[in-house]
Amino acid sequence: MYFATIFKVCKMLYQLFWFLAACCTFIVNTLWLCCNFASVGIPWLMLLLFLVCIGSKFVKLKSPADDVVLSMLSKSEKGRDGSEALYWPIVNRGGAFDAPENSLAAINQCLAQRCQKILLDLGITSDGKAIILHRSTLEKANVNEPMQKLNYSFFDSFNISEHHPLGQLFQPEKVLTFEKLLKLLESSEVTVFLLASQINSSLLEIVREAASTCPIFSKRIVFCCSSPSAIYQLRQHCPELVCGLWMERSCFTILPRYLNTSTILLSIVGAIYRNIIAPVIGVSLVFIHKDEFNAQISTLWKNVGVRPIVYTINSPNEKRYFQQVTKTLYLTDSLRSEPQLIFKPKRK
Repeated sequence: MYFATIFKVCKMLYQLFWFLAACCTFIVNTLWLCCNFASVGIPWLMLLLFLVCIGSKFVKLKSPADDVVLSMLSKSEKGRDGSEALYWPIVNRGGAFDAPENSLAAINQCLAQRCQKILLDLGITSDGKAIILHRSTLEKANVNEPMQKLNYSFFDSFNISEHHPLGQLFQPEKVLTFEKLLKLLESSEVTVFLLASQINSSLLEIVREAASTCPIFSKRIVFCCSSPSAIYQLRQHCPELVCGLWMERSCFTILPRYLNTSTILLSIVGAIYRNIIAPVIGVSLVFIHKDEFNAQISTLWKNVGVRPIVYTINSPNEKRYFQQVTKTLYLTDSLRSEPQLIFKPKRK
């Protein structure tokens, strides 16, 4: 009985050994096969990248002059109390935490606090009317239909202040149209970053026509979207238009940290955007999520002539870091947490 048990244990160990050996052999053969494919494919891939880099030189669009971009990002005039304009923050939707998003009240509140850089959302209705609205405003009102499937008659009676947490502090307000925004910019020094989340041919045609016929468009508006092809089409017709590329948070960042492939893929995608896509379409700005941003990424983008902007920064400590350490513009939902407004220097 004792010897039978020892025999069974030895047999199990023998079978386990051969099973592990078979697994190791399979892994080695798989790696060997991948190496063979790589040795054949890498030279062709390098040749393809080389041809793409050469071809991009012939279709490359020239970026707007650097002084034009700087004039839109920095305002040196002082207020009546001698305070400087806020340089670092770009207020998302006019300050979605402080006022109804994408509203005239939010824009006026930003201007009152000496912030002249505002990001607004551009959308289009089913009947081809361009409006300043984000889908989150509709979701707060329990409207589940996409903006593109709603007629403008619906928005004509839609109160954007009603469902905001601070809506009772503001007057009822209708949805701002693209035409009214252009008229507003004629009498204001504000720089508007116009973010188009959903791109279609009708919206591109409206923006293209406005950029061609409205002189104030290229001086007060920075067109932003996540589609390089849309930016390329616009800048082909309007070379003086300043554009920003919105980089969505990469799906690779949700992978576990121990998977080093996520870092490799992020590096490859970032290199393609920086060295091929951005120079070809001629963007001047790029919006990067704060979880994918660091000083090295900032330097790499600046080396290709593109200024990075980080989103979304709401903590005072984070704002201090981007102001004093990386010296980078950032997108914020509220001006209440601005270090310059919280810690005002005492006058002598």
